[in-house]
Amino acid sequence: MSNTSAIHDSPAARLRVASRVGAAVLGGYAFAWGTVAAVTSLLFAAGMAFHDAEFLGAVAGLLAYLAAFLCTVATRRLAMAWLVLPGAGALMTAAASFVQSLLT
Repeated sequence: MSNTSAIHDSPAARLRVASRVGAAVLGGYAFAWGTVAAVTSLLFAAGMAFHDAEFLGAVAGLLAYLAAFLCTVATRRLAMAWLVLPGAGALMTAAASFVQSLLT
């Protein structure tokens, strides 16, 4: 076995890969959840029918998840992905909740 493959098989390298996959899956989910909530509530507040706004929100969430996943896999600073994705998802969800409270 060559020396470079031994470096890539180390437990630290496996932990980094697992952390990156976890950030991409879980952080991407939080980001997509916030995107769906924000887009749906903003479109409904703008006068679009609820089911149309819900469908467009779901499509936007799917695209946001894909973008977040790919950006997390490609980023050099994994800690930023762990902070930015859930944080942005929480902020968008809070904004959607605020918009919904104004509608009632």
